[in-house]
Amino acid sequence: PTTLNGVKCVVVHRDLQGHEPMAWDFVINFARDNNLQVAEACLLPDPPPPAKP
Repeated sequence: PTTLNGVKCVVVHRDLQGHEPMAWDFVINFARDNNLQVAEACLLPDPPPPAKP
């Protein structure tokens, strides 16, 4: 959960679809069943790579 431009939202990484397909389907179906807006976007930067020793 987060707020983007003053709008409360939930950000779900697309990798969930490959790792836990049932969880992904639940999230998408929950949004559709409740008439929630769904948008595919790159809103958060990827984490930095691990530091090299």
